[in-house]
Amino acid sequence: MSLGKRNRRWIWLTAVVVVVAIAAVATWRFIGRGEQAAVAATDSTAVEAAVSAEDPEEIAVPVELAVAARREIAAFYRAASVIEADRLVDLVARVGGRVQAVKCEEGEWVSKNDVLVELENGREKIQLQQANLKLADQGRQLERSREMLAEELISQQEFDTVDSAYRLAGTERDLARIALEETYLRAPFAGQITDRKIVLGQQVAIAQAMFTLADFDPLRVRVHLPEAIARKVVAGQRVLVTPDAAEAPLEAIVERVSPVVDPATSTVRLTLLLHDGTEGARVGGFAKVRITTDTHRQALSVPKLALVEEGGLRSVFVAEADTVRKVEVRTGLYDESHIEVLEGVNEGEFVVTLGQGGLRTGAKIEALNATEVGYGTAVEPESHLDSAGQNVAAVTANQ
Repeated sequence: MSLGKRNRRWIWLTAVVVVVAIAAVATWRFIGRGEQAAVAATDSTAVEAAVSAEDPEEIAVPVELAVAARREIAAFYRAASVIEADRLVDLVARVGGRVQAVKCEEGEWVSKNDVLVELENGREKIQLQQANLKLADQGRQLERSREMLAEELISQQEFDTVDSAYRLAGTERDLARIALEETYLRAPFAGQITDRKIVLGQQVAIAQAMFTLADFDPLRVRVHLPEAIARKVVAGQRVLVTPDAAEAPLEAIVERVSPVVDPATSTVRLTLLLHDGTEGARVGGFAKVRITTDTHRQALSVPKLALVEEGGLRSVFVAEADTVRKVEVRTGLYDESHIEVLEGVNEGEFVVTLGQGGLRTGAKIEALNATEVGYGTAVEPESHLDSAGQNVAAVTANQ
């Protein structure tokens, strides 16, 4: 091979290497620019997302509202006690003996002087009969002596002796009658037998309880109140008593207020008298008592559900258009559903009663019961003029 041909080959090979190198450099630069563009695009998207996250669209919180209005607020004191009968007594035996007859049973109503129990009394009956015979004999002798005294057949002293014997026979008859009567147990007043404690044939001792008799007309409840509360209660005041067995509270009045304070408990005893219609009340049953201690008429009040308590502070959220503001309030009396507001809320303002958990001042709200409570603001449509100079909103409304 000649020298010229070799030179031409090396020139061609060198040219090919140079071209390949140039192509490789160009390709590397193109790929680098694409990656930079992709990175730039990704960074731009991340920035936009970060900006969007920093300024999210605020969502309205669904709430329920109530209007601050004036109403009567009464403060109550609650107590618990048991229902008592007007009279509840154990009837005891006045003499010892064996039960001969039981005339009534537990749960029966009896009248005054009805015989409940009869003890064995054969001896007492005979003694009474003997005393009656002796009294009758002494009476006949007294009549004869009176006639003889009138005819001056006996002296005044002899007549006085016969008269004394007659009187003594009368007292013996009375004692025999009492002895027989003591073998009977009678009802001292009209009422209902609540407990029978003896059985037929049982031997009873003196003062042994045989029956329990109750008078349920009227019923009473005795409660003990702190002295400061008792000072606000007067005799004749109406109160509500709710027995456990009753579906609705019963009305009662304060019959008596004790004039002294129990030094052991620092309380004052109140006696409450239940009116008629106490079918749901049972003697010995548990009852809740609600006594009104103070009343404010035309008091500005809001539902108790509107209160937000944080530590010792109380506040409410007041609705204004589609936002709320949190205000501290000073409260007064309260009942089961409402509380008196002395400061912080004006009459006619709307307060949030449900949904306060996620609220803060300036938060947007959506009143779920706006129509029901009469809450809302009329927003006039904005006036926009088209190219012809007409009010677009008005034209749309007319169409």
